[in-house]
Amino acid sequence: MRKILLSLLTLLTLIGCSSKEYYTLGDTSSITLSSPKACQQIIAVEKIEIPKYLKDNAIVKQISPYQVVRLKKANWLTPMQKRLTNVLINYLQRSLGNPNIYLYPWDSTKDTNKKISVKITRFIAYKNQVILEASYQIKNLKTKESRTKLFNTKVPTTDNTEKMMEAMEVAYFKLTEDIKNSIIK
Repeated sequence: MRKILLSLLTLLTLIGCSSKEYYTLGDTSSITLSSPKACQQIIAVEKIEIPKYLKDNAIVKQISPYQVVRLKKANWLTPMQKRLTNVLINYLQRSLGNPNIYLYPWDSTKDTNKKISVKITRFIAYKNQVILEASYQIKNLKTKESRTKLFNTKVPTTDNTEKMMEAMEVAYFKLTEDIKNSIIK
């Protein structure tokens, strides 16, 4: 009986310790001031809305128009809603040279000039490309005027998970750049 319990415990330990790979995206360390028109307004960014499959810890890819599969042993390091929101805030702060960009509503103030809302409807690898479809709204909180814009891009990739993550990062930075350009218009 003791040998069976020891064998079972060893097996469970090996299964529980199986190697997992963790991925993240959105390294903003190399982002520098890229806008000659620095925007010094106070800007609030709402939590980004994301599809349900991005809320899961497992990384997924689409293999047919109707089927999405989890990649074995590939997981997000941090929750994607939080990560994508933080990357957008950090990107805007660095590229606009503006430290006054905050998470809405917790870190914003009554002096906030603009609010940014982003909804990602599709962000997935499919047929050797990463597809990112989103919409975003920039609302002037002083005048109550708002602009809403659709965004979509496709970035080539391969079936290699590392390459998919690189393509996802490129696609996401295209979205953040588009948002930045809309702010400074």
